[in-house]
Amino acid sequence: MPDEQYDDSSVADLPLWSDADANIRLAHVCNTHKVPIEVITELVSLQRERQHQERAAGIYARIEEILGSMD
Repeated sequence: MPDEQYDDSSVADLPLWSDADANIRLAHVCNTHKVPIEVITELVSLQRERQHQERAAGIYARIEEILGSMD
């Protein structure tokens, strides 16, 4: 995995992470579907980091790396 590491601070302002009830629901959905919450955190962080870019060069490879960490 590349040096890019995301932590909760990169999404802390979003309701799914800042609101306790919403975070519990997110954790429940993640558990139900066997998706680590860290994977969702990384994907959302990646999207937020790159949302200003006109072209998403390299983003698909990064998404594959993040999803590949679930194996």
